[in-house]
Amino acid sequence: MHSPDIQILIPSHSLDDFPTEQTDDLAASLLNAFAIAFHPRLLAWTGEMPRWRRADDPPIPGSGQLVIVPTVSADWLPCSWIDDARKAGTTVVSGLSERSEMLKVALTAIDKSTEDRAADGENAGELPVEALSNQAPVIPLSDAGVGLAGEPDSQLPVLESENTDLSTPLFDDLAADFMALGTCWLLVEILTRKMRQFGNIDETRFFQRAHAGAKAAIAEDRETAEAHLSGCFEMLLEARERFYPVECYLLDLCLAVPDVESAPLVEDARQTIPWSLLATSQDLKAICEKTPGLATELSSAWNAGRISVLGGEDEEASLPLLPLESLLYHLERGRSEWLSLVGRSPNVWGRRRFGLTPLLPQILVKSGFLAAMHVVLDDGIYPDAEYTKLRWRGVDGTLIDAFSRIPLAAEGASSYLRFPARMAESMDQDHVAGLILARWPDIEAPWYHDLRRSQKYAPCLGRFISFDRFFEETELPGQHSTHKPNEYFSPILIQHVARREKDPIQRYTLHNRLRRQWDATAWCHAAADALMNRPIDVQFGREVEAGLESALLDREFSTTEQLEADLLEAQKGGARRLARIIMHGATGERGFLVLNPLSFTRRVVVQLPGIKSPPPISGPVKAIEFNPAHPELTACVVEVPGNGYAWIPEASQSPRPALPKQPLAEDWLLRNDHFEVAINERTGGIAHVRLHNQRAKRVSQQLSFRFPRERAIPVVDQPGETTKSQYAEMRCLGHEVVRSGTACGEIVTFGEIIDQAKSQRLAAYRQTVRVWRTRPTVDIEVELTDVVMPEGDPWNNYFASRFAWSDSTAVVTRSIYHSAQNFAGERFETSDYIEVASEDERMTIVPHGLAFHRKTGDRMVDSLLLVAGDTVRKFKFTIAIDALYPLEAAWNELTPAPVVPTEVGPPRTGATGWFFHLDSRHVQMTRLLPVETDKTPPSPLEQFEHTSVPNDPGFAIRLIETEGLSKPVKLRCFRQPTFARKRDFRGETLSELRIEGDAVLIDLTAFEIVDIELRFGQV
Repeated sequence: MHSPDIQILIPSHSLDDFPTEQTDDLAASLLNAFAIAFHPRLLAWTGEMPRWRRADDPPIPGSGQLVIVPTVSADWLPCSWIDDARKAGTTVVSGLSERSEMLKVALTAIDKSTEDRAADGENAGELPVEALSNQAPVIPLSDAGVGLAGEPDSQLPVLESENTDLSTPLFDDLAADFMALGTCWLLVEILTRKMRQFGNIDETRFFQRAHAGAKAAIAEDRETAEAHLSGCFEMLLEARERFYPVECYLLDLCLAVPDVESAPLVEDARQTIPWSLLATSQDLKAICEKTPGLATELSSAWNAGRISVLGGEDEEASLPLLPLESLLYHLERGRSEWLSLVGRSPNVWGRRRFGLTPLLPQILVKSGFLAAMHVVLDDGIYPDAEYTKLRWRGVDGTLIDAFSRIPLAAEGASSYLRFPARMAESMDQDHVAGLILARWPDIEAPWYHDLRRSQKYAPCLGRFISFDRFFEETELPGQHSTHKPNEYFSPILIQHVARREKDPIQRYTLHNRLRRQWDATAWCHAAADALMNRPIDVQFGREVEAGLESALLDREFSTTEQLEADLLEAQKGGARRLARIIMHGATGERGFLVLNPLSFTRRVVVQLPGIKSPPPISGPVKAIEFNPAHPELTACVVEVPGNGYAWIPEASQSPRPALPKQPLAEDWLLRNDHFEVAINERTGGIAHVRLHNQRAKRVSQQLSFRFPRERAIPVVDQPGETTKSQYAEMRCLGHEVVRSGTACGEIVTFGEIIDQAKSQRLAAYRQTVRVWRTRPTVDIEVELTDVVMPEGDPWNNYFASRFAWSDSTAVVTRSIYHSAQNFAGERFETSDYIEVASEDERMTIVPHGLAFHRKTGDRMVDSLLLVAGDTVRKFKFTIAIDALYPLEAAWNELTPAPVVPTEVGPPRTGATGWFFHLDSRHVQMTRLLPVETDKTPPSPLEQFEHTSVPNDPGFAIRLIETEGLSKPVKLRCFRQPTFARKRDFRGETLSELRIEGDAVLIDLTAFEIVDIELRFGQV
């Protein structure tokens, strides 16, 4: 009979072309073939190193052999070879992929060999030594050849043992270590070749140590077995260090969500091998509530440096579509919940869903994060350059450490076959090599545990490290990665539709509107506190704001009626409170106080229903719409200073406003003192907007439906001729001049949207177009009824409002977190505005919160109205002509200007006034905040340069630069401050600011977001 040996048939000619791209089942069978070959009982049985062999050249079958045939190798074998081998007495492991099943079959070879030797009269306690001279050459596992002979270390005894059937916890634990050795041996050998090197493991000495360790394991001598195992792993480490002599890293990233079994996290937290946890604070809170003791274990392990936690927000909202204040709300709430749960907050920002934008580095650094995860575990488009460590530069120039290498799925066997190629790629390209293994808590993949088991012997394939320690211990990369805004695009809309969630578009429209309303409400209350020299009340409206932000995350998107009612009541209360302060001591007549929470002067339409005599056109009042027959339509255009107020009287003795010489609305035409708007008689949309002193047509608009593909449409009056189009036709059935008054012109058109190919009505529409005197804007209101809903891909099948302009060279920009950014391709997202600008002209489209848009050609853009799942049928747009700053145009339409009736007036300080003033319109104020104290004491080296913040009353103002301009800005205040500083979002000082009179001088960089804290001394 043959001497016992183990041979693995591989589906390649050598390890140089070893297949590393396989499905999970095929990869599992291939990996486990090498793992079980190193089981201590099998090593002790053969007395020889396991060998690999080409599957298309299998050995001649014979008794005493163990041949492992991974499932991927089966097609390489000659026909019926497996059946013939088994008939000849060979133990063949085939058709299996689970490690335990493969091992069970493999171990039967030992019993079969014992029985065969007993039948042949051989000594069952001795191993035969004859060679197989009549077989084809068998290549050693290290195909570089057999190394120099070596002897085991003299201090490590080689124990003799019988082949007994062992199954004790000690032996099973050691056996798992041996199989980990087999896995690591294979991966190191493949990695060596991926690094363009020859195998360099001392084969003879390696097996002598493995064989001696196997006998010790069978004897349950842990100390000796582990000593020999350590020697084997050290040899693998030495082999790897010959081509990569510095340390490489493995980052174990565990994803935690409430729906996945979380009990293993408690045991993981007690382990000494570092790992990292990725979760939101809300998810971890839910997990800790159902897993007793987890919060305590995580806190202890985190403080001991055994784990890191990656996170940021409380919940994973759709970051690219959120207003800036919503993002900061989620980050701050997440931070406070982390502190409450485990006593500290994450240093590394990360999330599972898409949430990358080019403004994030600045926001994260100023929120206290030291590093970020520039990779998504979700769909979406983002820069695909992979680095284990990079310096991510935001559009404002802020740098933050990040990693962008796509993780390997730790549960999948195919990931471990790709492991050597991915590690080699990192070794070649990164200044510090490493891989990330992403997993769920209840991972069962044996190869993951093989890698972790290798850590107690030698980090031959990389040292496990937590993310915190990785960024602390590794050097800074020399290369900075600057990514443009057009390199990012989220999958959010497609995901909403695919999950059949309600209102995939309108949820963001509503959220944007309510967020602007809330910001105006918060400003009123904070301004009242500031004027009274009181601390800003940080607790005001917490429940309302929380309800506003959580409503967006509701997949069912339930009704928001109560939320809107609460928000309106809070706004009225804040406006009345601020009005009482402004009107204190005033005498005179009744009137209306108009408040402006924005930092620029704006013209707003104030509705004054029911008054019998309108105020005069003077001072802040620029135009009046008044018709004695319809007093409910009375309104006026009021100019209100930025961050200030304007008071208008309720009535006057002046003559009623006269109608203009040319009517503001007549058949198919609207006009004001800036331009004329022509209505298309065929479609009912806007034919053109044209300035009075120009012939050029600036913009046109119509409603349409986009089909998934082009259709052939018969040409009218040309039988047999067709044209191709992907869009439906807007047909006007009638129009009405609703208002042509003293200040407002309004035309309503109604009709239908038709599928020309089938003559089918897809929707009925009603569109209102309105203009006001003194305002260079066109207001559009759309209502759709009897809608045939789109289906499928929302980016290719939708109702839209289409806008077109004449200049194909014009530059189109949109906003991200309220800052102007360009984009590439067709699809883009913005809730604020779309600006079309050429050298001499500007046109701003304000979509009133509609977030999804598609550019079609050089001169057209679609703003998506309806996709599958949307239930809202009313929409608004505003077109601003020649607005110098598009964010001003957008916020002017979206931000309410609260109006408070007053019994007396005007205020003692005059009919108009301001509280804060910025001398640069490209900088906007977003919020008033309470003062903060520095929480981090200065180091001994910093204490002499440290700015001491006085403990005086005051407040902070959040500013954002919106146009990409770096220049100094003057901030003036209603009182002269005594101290000013620039601080981050945690209250830490960035720099002290110079004060000139009542003005603070601030140097702002492009797209900078910063809090300016003002102190006013003791009163």
